[in-house]
Amino acid sequence: MKYFLNEPDKWVDTDVLSKSLNLDISTVQRSVKKLYEKEILQRSQQNLDRGGYVFIYKIHSKNQIKNVILKIVQSWADRLGQELEKWENGA
Repeated sequence: MKYFLNEPDKWVDTDVLSKSLNLDISTVQRSVKKLYEKEILQRSQQNLDRGGYVFIYKIHSKNQIKNVILKIVQSWADRLGQELEKWENGA
């Protein structure tokens, strides 16, 4: 994630990330997939001249990331409140 924070306007594929971070490609792909699913990264398809395609990724805006974090924190607070109610009621 630090790579994306340092390069907020740059689109990059997992192969470039793997080489830049000196990590195995499968590790990078798993991490990028999780960040994309959590709506931290945006994804675009880049078609290749010889056929096929690669996905390229870029970090969302700070505002979008803030909203994702606030949603996670609110969800956690709601669950905590429910558990405290159960505990208080002896369940």
